[in-house]
Order: sequence, then C-alpha cells, then structure tokens
Amino acid sequence: MKNDILLFDFDGVYQKQDFYKKNEHEWVFKNRLTGSNAYCDQIASHNIRKKLKNIYLPNISFIGSGNYHYISLFLTEKLTQNFTLVLFDNHSDMQKTVFEDLLSCGSWLRCAFENEKYLKQIVLVGTSRISLKTLDARFKEKVTVFPNDIIFKQNSWYTELRDVIKYPVYISVDKDVFCEDVAKTNWDQGQMHMYEFVKAVEYIIIKHKIIGMDVCGEYLTNYTNPIDFNEANSINNSTNEKILTLNHEIIEVE
Repeated sequence: MKNDILLFDFDGVYQKQDFYKKNEHEWVFKNRLTGSNAYCDQIASHNIRKKLKNIYLPNISFIGSGNYHYISLFLTEKLTQNFTLVLFDNHSDMQKTVFEDLLSCGSWLRCAFENEKYLKQIVLVGTSRISLKTLDARFKEKVTVFPNDIIFKQNSWYTELRDVIKYPVYISVDKDVFCEDVAKTNWDQGQMHMYEFVKAVEYIIIKHKIIGMDVCGEYLTNYTNPIDFNEANSINNSTNEKILTLNHEIIEVE
C-alpha cells in the first residue's frame, strides 16, 4: 500500500504535531535511532535502508529536524528514472565528508550526486552566499544556484528556475530556507516567504512533473526550553500543513 505521507520521527516532534492526521500516513521511525543524529553511521544507514526496502516512495515525506536531512539521500535512492533535485535550503548540503564512513546532514547532497546514477541535475534555491563558498569548484558547472539575495532582487527567477530544469523533479525542503515568521529551526535561517515557495513550485509544475518531495527543519525538542519549543512547533506545524496542502494540489494537477 502506498501512503500519502511517510514520517521519520527520530526526535518525537511529529507526535506533538497534527498536520498529517487526516491523511493516510506511515511511521517509518517513531523513536531515536542510535548513530543517526546529524551524522549517520554505517549501522544506522543499513537500518534505514532496510526499513525503506519494501516501502513505496510516497507523495511526500516529513523527515524531522535539519539534522536528518540526509534521509533525502535514502529516499531518492528509490527513484528509477533520471531526475532533477531542487533543494530549497539555506545551506548547500554539499560539503566534503569529514569521515568517509559517516553521512551527514551537511554532505548528503554531495554523496547523492556522486553515487546516484539517476540524479542528473541539482538546483539550489534560497541558499546563502556564505554556504555557497564551501561548494567544491568541480560541482559549480553541474549545479544551478538561485542564492537568497538574487531571489529578493529579481522577480524573473521563477521563470529561470522553471526553464533551467531538464528532468522530472524531486523537491527537498529544509524549512531553514524560510524567514522566522514561516518556520523556526535549530539552524541559521534564510528569508524566503511561503508565497515565494508556493509560486516557485507552481512555476515548476507548468513544465515538469513532480516525482517526490520531502520536508525537514523541525525544531528539536531538546534544543531549548519548553516554551520556545511549543511556539516553534506550532509555527512549524502550520507550515507543514501548508506544504502538505500544496503537495496534494500538485498531485491533483498532474
């Protein structure tokens, strides 16, 4: 059975939200997984792949805080057609791996591009200039970038984004791309508003099929005091619901 939503809840955040409850959903993980927080060791990688082996790629996956953004790699491994990965993120996630046997939230996209045969193109949207400084020179000709400062200066970027894409699209969203009115994360954040994200996706689907989507950027339960967490979690729950609604609209259009 294919569910609308997959939930990866290593930190228990989604059990404190309700945006998904009216939809068919499946809990892939509902508890902490040893060796998985920010860095994913080989044992954790094996356990995640084992869990996903017989699970169909859903319309959308919610994968927890940005510490677990590397889950996107395991999800896109399941694709069997050439695709473009469009990453909405304040960070490039293409850092060089510090330890060869550890996958990280900051290196997963680099690892995916080097190892996934169907991943043909990467488009980074909303990425900070500081993060782009860490982008390896050998990737710069293969990766199209729409930095956050360009987005706020040029309205033409929506059309340029639509036209630069060459393949069916997998969208990965880290909510740290958004301003703090839209999301609150435990990472430094960008300036994107929800209407800009929605408009970008609407432009993409004019010419391209969306074949998958995932979302991370939850606020960690153990990151600060309960009052701050509850405020952040409420904002993120609302934003998750809006992204889920957009995802359903995309599916209906297609």
